Amino acid sequence: MNERFKLYKHLMNGFSYMLPFVVAGGLLIAFSSLEILGDSFPYLSEVGVLVLTFTYPVLAGFIAFSIADRPAIAPGVTAGALALAAGSGFIGAIIGGFMAGYVVEMLKWVFKKLPKSINSMKPILIYPFLGVLIVMLIMLGVNFLIAPISLWLENEIVNLSGLPLLLTAMILGALMAIDMGGPINKIAYMIGVISVVHGHQSVIMASIMAAGMIPPLAIALSVTLFKKDYTEMEKRIGLNNWVSGLSFISEGAIPFVKTYRKRIHIPLILGSILAAMIVTLFETSVPAPHGGIFVVALMSHWWGFVIAILSGMLLATLVMKVMKMIGDQPHETT
Repeated sequence: MNERFKLYKHLMNGFSYMLPFVVAGGLLIAFSSLEILGDSFPYLSEVGVLVLTFTYPVLAGFIAFSIADRPAIAPGVTAGALALAAGSGFIGAIIGGFMAGYVVEMLKWVFKKLPKSINSMKPILIYPFLGVLIVMLIMLGVNFLIAPISLWLENEIVNLSGLPLLLTAMILGALMAIDMGGPINKIAYMIGVISVVHGHQSVIMASIMAAGMIPPLAIALSVTLFKKDYTEMEKRIGLNNWVSGLSFISEGAIPFVKTYRKRIHIPLILGSILAAMIVTLFETSVPAPHGGIFVVALMSHWWGFVIAILSGMLLATLVMKVMKMIGDQPHETT
């Protein structure tokens, strides 16, 4: 397996286990601000904040788990907890998770010739204990170097406003539509997650969510309006994108982009950019990094999100149709 792909796989493993904590914590904090019968629920906010503190330990722990299996979980979680305590944030947790995984892999190699009679002790005692001990020392250096950078970066992301925020949202919106579920998409999405973890209500995350919903929704609308442009199989698949798109799952558009890249990809990117831009202009923010249409009620200025989705979807669909018509025109011969 390509080494670069392995690193990406390990990172995404940690990210996938971390995401439910961010979603649950963000939603609890959002629900705590809703007033029911005149009373709010501060306990929900307290639990939500507590759940969010697991973000870095879980991220680092499952990166390490992906590299070196269960013996690496304790060192990885420790690395993430130390990153949280020292303020090195996502960057520190990611580096710590990789360090923990490879430290345990090294320990497996060092102790592979020990008597078989103590094999049962290795994953329970030797690897976790020595792994935590070594990672604890490594994280002193990681936190010292990374904490100032991470704190500055996270502060910049959370406090973006005005034109810089608008440009950032448009760029991230474009990145969400470039490879839909691939590494570029995930990088943009992780920036949104960082903004939620540290800002709770995030305009950047709302713009990223809107942009990520446009490709499948535009495909679904195009299939619905312009049936003659697609095969029977494509029509069935395309209509399913209504559900995946509204749920903020972009991957449903990938088969269409692969088949009709020249006439579909650019319109989808344009639609995503427009959606991200409108969300930012309306200052719509969201407390959770996932959920799509199902978290609209928890958004501030939620109508901006709805307008953004409708506008981006319509623009992408119409541009796709225009490009299809241009492509179908016979070329003039001389």
